[in-house]
Amino acid sequence: MNTRKYFEFSSMVLDLELFKTNLGEHIAQLREKEGLTQAQLGALIDKDYQSISRIERGKVNVSGFTLVQIAEVLNVSMDKLFDFKKN
Repeated sequence: MNTRKYFEFSSMVLDLELFKTNLGEHIAQLREKEGLTQAQLGALIDKDYQSISRIERGKVNVSGFTLVQIAEVLNVSMDKLFDFKKN
């Protein structure tokens, strides 16, 4: 096994997990700013609150369509939805 390729792949996986976590935290902040609960946001985009919780905790890969729906409900552009700093 090529050790270098393994480490490059491992780094990409970690970066993806960090990205999902940061995106989820940002969505939670935007949702709270709008005064919505997870259940309310979920109802507006036809998802249950457990799905919103998984998104906000960075536990799932969110589809582009769902991200567009979330941005619309939270009254932000897609640019703003992805405007967060890495921790």
